[in-house]
Amino acid sequence: MAEHQDRTERSSGTATPVTHSPSIELGELLRQYQLGLVLIAGASEDATERPVQWVHVSELEDPAPFLTPRTVLLTTGARFTAVHDQRDADAYAQRLIGAGVTALGVAVGLHWDRVPARIVSACDRLGLPLFRVPYDTAFIEIVQTAARLLEAGARERDIWALESQRAVASASLQRDGLGSVVREAASRLDRWVCIADRSGRIIEFAPRSARREVQTEWIQRETRRLVERGLSAGRIGGTGGGVRMQALGRQGRVLGVLAVEDHGAPDTAERTLVGLVAALATVQLEHRSGIDAAQASLRDAIVTLLIAGDFALAEKLAEGALARVPRGTVVAVRYRSEGLAPETLEDLQSFDAGSQGVISAALDGAPVMVAEARHLPAIRRLLLPRRIPSGISERGEPTQLGELIDQADRALEYAIASGAEGPVDYLPALHDGVLHLLSTVPDARRRADSLLAPLRKHDRKHDDTIELSLRAWLAHHGQTSPAATELGIHRHTLKARVQTAGQLLQADLDSPDTRAELWAALRLTAGAAGTPHGE
Repeated sequence: MAEHQDRTERSSGTATPVTHSPSIELGELLRQYQLGLVLIAGASEDATERPVQWVHVSELEDPAPFLTPRTVLLTTGARFTAVHDQRDADAYAQRLIGAGVTALGVAVGLHWDRVPARIVSACDRLGLPLFRVPYDTAFIEIVQTAARLLEAGARERDIWALESQRAVASASLQRDGLGSVVREAASRLDRWVCIADRSGRIIEFAPRSARREVQTEWIQRETRRLVERGLSAGRIGGTGGGVRMQALGRQGRVLGVLAVEDHGAPDTAERTLVGLVAALATVQLEHRSGIDAAQASLRDAIVTLLIAGDFALAEKLAEGALARVPRGTVVAVRYRSEGLAPETLEDLQSFDAGSQGVISAALDGAPVMVAEARHLPAIRRLLLPRRIPSGISERGEPTQLGELIDQADRALEYAIASGAEGPVDYLPALHDGVLHLLSTVPDARRRADSLLAPLRKHDRKHDDTIELSLRAWLAHHGQTSPAATELGIHRHTLKARVQTAGQLLQADLDSPDTRAELWAALRLTAGAAGTPHGE
């Protein structure tokens, strides 16, 4: 009768709680032959694969409020007398399903010789696995057996975690450290793993076979969102689309993200392994970031030297950093990087890195590409399908690079203003405008010098800046405040200088014709009298 005593008092018997995996499958518990458990309802295809993390005993009429998910509930059915009809039985089973119960075990031989048909029918129709517990099996035996199985699973999981961490750490020592880490982690986790940089560009992914199924655009969008939010390194930025993402980097600077296929809440072993991958990836990204920044600075310096005409030093700097600097006939290409998709920027960078005689750099806050003319058809094929507004200079010698870049700038300005979806070639007649035509007229420059002579004579005599002030005022369409801000003076000071200019020139500066004539004269004589060119 000791077993019967166990059965009547077993409402307090439970297995050791497991808040996270490891878990065991229901089928593993049912296959313990010494328990004699028989599945009699709810035997769907996946019934025996359902996870079990808890075994609980209750004789309450409604135990659902006291149950946790992935629980096996054991009962003698003492309260089944309250089940008067099929509706009551369905409601009982539905409450258990709502609480996340994995299965229901009903003992026979004490209150019921057979499991009530209404309970069997409800579980079968609603898909809740129901098994019969024989009279000779005490609930405490089931609880203890489940605890032993869970403990064995925990030991196996600990071994898996240790071996996986060692394998991933060893992979980081390989030549392709980051790629090896991602491949090893994907293999151990049996799910895809990827690393994306700050722009959302995927730089490492494994396994390759799963790449087609990944929502690349979602990862890119969420990566940029995490970076914009400025999450601290190590923070989970959110889950969605079957993906879990974690910010990588150091405090105050996110270098990228680690994205892992989401199969539900990970257990401690998985979280530890993913944390190790994140730490190793952060180190690799820091290293790459330093190298990329150094190479970008080197390319900027090389282009600056080419513009300055110091080709020997440019060639020397390029040794080991570039395949070869552009030689012979060259062209310059300008485009705006703002708004371009990460994969488009990646394509542009790949073209630079993989081509002889091509170099890209940042100049005046925007990208410039200098390439040998033979690459021009390939550059067009790169820009046109992607609808990148850009400007392409004429062909010229490397000694003309500064002028070629200026041509590319003008063509880019025209492309943006006209809404062009692709490259625009520089054409002197189209992009130089009326001022260029005036510069070809012999008397135009002489007339401009004569017009501005009173200002320049005054400035030289009094060490003043009336011409510069007038130029800034005209550039801002006669608006005093922004022009004064640009010059770093008070608006009243600027207003007085403009009035002085009008008196010296004996001209009505409120007249649009006068303003246009003065602006043309200033542009045609740019560089004279200390006026910076192009201002």
